[in-house]
Amino acid sequence: MSFYEDLFNQLLTWKKIDTHEHFLPQNTYQDHSDILFAILRESYLPWIIYGARDHNIVTITRDGLLQGMKKIPASAFLRYIIEAFHYMYGFSDDELNEKNWDQLSQRIRESYSKNNMLDHWIFDKLNIEKVVHDRYWKLGEFDIDLSHFYPVLRIDPLFYGYSKVKLNHDRMNPHIEAAKQGIYIETFDEYLSYIDQLFKNGIAKGIGTMKCAVAYDRTLRFERVEREQAERAFYKKDGTELSFEVRDFQDYIFHYCLQKAADYRLPVQIHTGPGKAFETAASHLGNIFEEYHELKISLFHGSFPWVGEPGAMSLFYPNLYLDLVWLPVMSPTYAVLALSEWLETTGGARIMMGGDSWNAEGAVGSILYNLKTIAYVLTEKVEKKYLSRSSAEQIGKMILYDNPKEFLSR
Repeated sequence: MSFYEDLFNQLLTWKKIDTHEHFLPQNTYQDHSDILFAILRESYLPWIIYGARDHNIVTITRDGLLQGMKKIPASAFLRYIIEAFHYMYGFSDDELNEKNWDQLSQRIRESYSKNNMLDHWIFDKLNIEKVVHDRYWKLGEFDIDLSHFYPVLRIDPLFYGYSKVKLNHDRMNPHIEAAKQGIYIETFDEYLSYIDQLFKNGIAKGIGTMKCAVAYDRTLRFERVEREQAERAFYKKDGTELSFEVRDFQDYIFHYCLQKAADYRLPVQIHTGPGKAFETAASHLGNIFEEYHELKISLFHGSFPWVGEPGAMSLFYPNLYLDLVWLPVMSPTYAVLALSEWLETTGGARIMMGGDSWNAEGAVGSILYNLKTIAYVLTEKVEKKYLSRSSAEQIGKMILYDNPKEFLSR
């Protein structure tokens, strides 16, 4: 057995913390008449077939997926889910098609009828101790099984608080969400108090992180602005806000939330890379790291395609953490490049990984791609005599467990 194979097998069995998932209830899939379609619909496959910007507003169909897959056999957004089906269900084909769809679907349904899929595959088979669970569709709701999950405060909707009706990329607005809880906001003071209460409730309920994925909606460059500037957009009639007024409001809210996180010593996770007009590289956050020295901030997705930026920044900011999450599923090649550079700039510290999926199949496929990336890069370092075998194994354990454990500690 090669060192790569041995290391990969060890990585499979070692204890892990998964830094990022979006798991939906099991009955989301089990109750669907076509369980395979339900799983694929909640994967990254529609992102490449229908377009990353349009996948959540178009009608996804089984035929659309089948026809689309014929055109993208090399896409990592397809390969990772095929990898999961191989690993979980003994699926042996290299592609999904009309001929094997129903048989695979039946295997999946049988497994769902026998198992709690997260318990069986995530916590048992992959030996994941805890998952950072980002339920972005539940603003302010943190009730969850704390023995298995860290709840997350997702702040993205808060950037749209200047309007009573405008929706963010997840089609959410804080005024609409607050009204569901009987909270009605009229003044800027009341809005900031609402944010204060979200943090207070989250801390009381055991949240693990604050998460920001506003990069899907705007640039990641956030300036310091005065409160009076932020209030302009808030008090204007919906639809009359000027673009710079919206930017000022959002910049102010981001800094306000960062300060709340700092006050509570709450780690922060930020989506970097793919996003609005690709003005979302990690380097846009340079001023944030200059100001918030004590706040632990994890940069997600390697700032793809600018994977060298977060690694370079980690040399200068010891509070900057690097998370492979989603990167191996977007591009295994870039994931290898990123991790190889990050090992050299951090020494192996502050690097983490997660699945970023909505179901067990997506998480398993994504975690397998993460583990392959880690095993490949560490093996390469050993073969080039940059690292010893024992050091490579130590770093593998650090990435899977020790580093995220440290990041999540308060």
